Amino acid sequence: MAHNSYFSVLKICTALITILLLYGGSASATSDSDRYSSVYNKIKLLDWLVHDSPTSQRIEDSENDEAKQQLKRSQEMWQQAVEHNEAGEYELADGHINEGLKLMTSVSRTVKDLDRVKQARIELYKQVKEHVEMFITAFDRIAEEKGEDQIRSMLDREKLDNIMHSAESMYEEDELVLANHLIGQAADMVDNALSDARHEDVLLHELTFESLEEEYAYEVDRNQSYVKLIGLMQKKTTPSQASASYVQKLIEGNALLREQADVLAGKGDLEQGISVLEKGTDKLSRALRVSGASF
Repeated sequence: MAHNSYFSVLKICTALITILLLYGGSASATSDSDRYSSVYNKIKLLDWLVHDSPTSQRIEDSENDEAKQQLKRSQEMWQQAVEHNEAGEYELADGHINEGLKLMTSVSRTVKDLDRVKQARIELYKQVKEHVEMFITAFDRIAEEKGEDQIRSMLDREKLDNIMHSAESMYEEDELVLANHLIGQAADMVDNALSDARHEDVLLHELTFESLEEEYAYEVDRNQSYVKLIGLMQKKTTPSQASASYVQKLIEGNALLREQADVLAGKGDLEQGISVLEKGTDKLSRALRVSGASF
């Protein structure tokens, strides 16, 4: 509704400004009475725009001081138009109406842009928070399955809880930039803990290979098996749009790393190729956990 009101206001303003510019405002009226009525009707529209329209309400409710100043200036234009119209100074009244309409058209675009930015920050916070909660669940599941205190200690839960609490407080207070900064810190903490837990598991069950070629082939097979497993998980579950989008980004990131690894291996740099492949597999392991896999 607010979206439609915004564009309706813009269309009204734009159309009226065009008429004023093309036809010289009230100059075409044939009598003082007609001129008074013509200007009076435009004053009524400007009155609604600057006092009662959805745009004026959004400006009043916002924290944008510049927009509020423009609104106040538009209201002054309305007041002066009323006074000039009552005094029979119709051209002056028309000029103030024209200026007030232009100001309202400009400020309504500004406020609408700010609304979009705010909504984007809200969506970002919700998405990252959802990822953090899923990562925490995955980490707790791994720690419980392994039953090892060393893995549990990889995530400072007290620090994480404090950051999450602060992020939520900032979100509730509408401090969205700071809220997103804090929730991003929480995401990094859990992400790093998950990565460390996986590497700890690898160290506990370290494999030995006869050659770098054998190790590279193993990493390729492992990477491919993760891709297949993610495909199976996606068929079995119906993740949220945010989760599905995040998993897809991880899959695409792995694909790029796979290409880099293949190029390195083709040049004989198997050691670096293995390292790049492991980074890709790390991305897939996060994708699996977000998808609900336990391993």
